[in-house]
Amino acid sequence: MAEVIRADFAGAASTPTPAVATLNLSPNPGCVGRNLSLAERAIREAKGREPALRWVVLPELFTCGYSALEGVHRFAESAERGESARFFVSLARELGVSIAYGFPERVPGSASGVFDSANLVGPGGVLATYRKRNLVETTPEYRVFTPGTELPVVEAGDFRVALAVCWDLGFPEVAREAAARGADLILAPAAWREPWGAQYELSCAARALDSGNYLASANQIGVYPEARFGAMGHVYGPDGARLSRGSGAAGIATLDPGAPECWRGVYGDTLAGRGGVSVIGEEPLENCS
Repeated sequence: MAEVIRADFAGAASTPTPAVATLNLSPNPGCVGRNLSLAERAIREAKGREPALRWVVLPELFTCGYSALEGVHRFAESAERGESARFFVSLARELGVSIAYGFPERVPGSASGVFDSANLVGPGGVLATYRKRNLVETTPEYRVFTPGTELPVVEAGDFRVALAVCWDLGFPEVAREAAARGADLILAPAAWREPWGAQYELSCAARALDSGNYLASANQIGVYPEARFGAMGHVYGPDGARLSRGSGAAGIATLDPGAPECWRGVYGDTLAGRGGVSVIGEEPLENCS
């Protein structure tokens, strides 16, 4: 049997390696205030477990819950001045973290309708807003939301970070475009329904591998009138391997800032289309930092 060549991304850093948490929560449909409080408790608990926590991911449309989409416009808000942005920026500033969360976005003064968006906020404010490109056609999504077009990549902590939302993970293009633009970490709020939980996990791993990036996704969990959500989101390394281990709703993993570049050098840069440089039968790599 051919030997699988994998990298050990542990490294030997002299300072604590940064960590990311995926918080797989069960938001209450339409209860924005209650959902913000739920997120605050979970984020504080994750920060208490892992002091080096740098990034947190919450589910898709977390502020109002992925439920009753026909009425989601009632909870749409400004990406920069809305209730959730103000709340999460304040919490990020207090805890020294960056938070990615899903919400329905209304652009003030625009006739574009409502977007299924994700914000990345940090201690200094809103860092990036991503609008879901690939809208699901087996739910009312494609009738309720306007698809997005932009893909921002921003500096957050020791990484260049991009966002994706749920069904975007079903396609290689978003993750690969993020990597081509310089991202090495993708944060992906999701509300991936059953019975396709296995495909959610496979899609997360595949998007990490085919972009050569870290990818962290958090899924909505629970039984709702329209759907059941059961698959836990996790953190995946540039080699596609799952890194996080769950403890309740949270999956936490530490990240090595040098791992994406190192993995592409070992495995082959799939973005550039060059072949891999590893040879079957080599000793497994002991370090890639």
